[in-house]
Amino acid sequence: MADSTILNLDLQTTGSNAGTWGTVTNENLQKVEKGIKGYKSVSVAGSGTTSLTVSSGTSGTSDEQSRASLKFTGTLTGNKAVECEAVETWYFIDDSTDRGSGPYSLTFGPAGGTPVTLVSTTGSKYIIYTDGTTAFDVLADAGNIKAGGTLTSAGNVSFDTGTFTFNTSEGDYDVRFAGDSETNLLYIDASTDRVGINTASPGVDLDVVGTFRASGNTDIDGGTFTFNTSEASVDARFAGSGETNLLFIDASADMVGIKIAAPTSDLHVAGTMKVTSTVDLDGGAFTWNETGADLDLRMESENLENMLVLDGSADKIGIGVATPEDARLEINQTVTDGAIACLALDQDDEDQEFIFFEGTSASDQTKSITTETTVGDLTGYIRVNINDTDYWMPFYATS
Repeated sequence: MADSTILNLDLQTTGSNAGTWGTVTNENLQKVEKGIKGYKSVSVAGSGTTSLTVSSGTSGTSDEQSRASLKFTGTLTGNKAVECEAVETWYFIDDSTDRGSGPYSLTFGPAGGTPVTLVSTTGSKYIIYTDGTTAFDVLADAGNIKAGGTLTSAGNVSFDTGTFTFNTSEGDYDVRFAGDSETNLLYIDASTDRVGINTASPGVDLDVVGTFRASGNTDIDGGTFTFNTSEASVDARFAGSGETNLLFIDASADMVGIKIAAPTSDLHVAGTMKVTSTVDLDGGAFTWNETGADLDLRMESENLENMLVLDGSADKIGIGVATPEDARLEINQTVTDGAIACLALDQDDEDQEFIFFEGTSASDQTKSITTETTVGDLTGYIRVNINDTDYWMPFYATS
């Protein structure tokens, strides 16, 4: 057993180590030298616990405990613990072990104390300090670290409780993050001040070559929103709370559908539509109920609820009436607080007839037009206004 507790030096006192002054002194010098700059390869193969060796009364070349640098070698067959003496000391360690099929764990620390667990990456380097009870991985809990060259990490990198800043000097330095199979999963192009996802040549501030999903709010403000700038056959779909195709843009057909994914016209609404402002239909035909279904059409005015009604089930038109019954066109003048006729006919083409009737004629009353000239029973008169003058038009029960 050596006399000192840290470098294990054999101290010289009166009467001790008689005749061994030179040997002991040389060994002590060897330990001092190797404690400052010494290196030794230590095999830690197998499993269980291995303690660093301590020499006394030799040349000091076999001593492992006092070395400044240690290289661990060998193949582990189980979890392994390497122990140094429980004294204040430090080491540079090169872990060159093969962790075996486990891979098995490797720890290093003071005997009976708390060790450091070495990562399983072969070739990892450590600076380990121990106060005699606990081992500390200095680089795992270091202060400021500055690398003048390339900084490479084969393990996890964790940034916590601090700000991460890249390219503080704002130089032309790119950043690239790769994925499992994507080389440019995230690419920051410093020369163009652009960010690319799945591309190393972003063409806009944020260039995503692939799908994009936002599970929260998306706010586009202060600029133009353009979809499908390249004008390719790329569809767009907006879903609602219960409607899959609330708005569907069919690029292949250049058509827009509302509640339909296969629009058959420029704007195809498969549901109700309400417009609270002016509607201007210009430059094309307006067709209502092209499929010929039982669909009604109703137009209101300021004071008349049924200004114009198309009764799809009866194939009739009503003005001022909700359910026309007596003719293909029925006019019902319901306003009683103003002077207004049911029907006004203005003929500005002076050389043409005022009213044109066309039907099937007969000499009796069996057809729509009769040629009978016999005066029948006068039943009454209909009031008509001709050029602002009231006249009475007689009508007969028989011709």
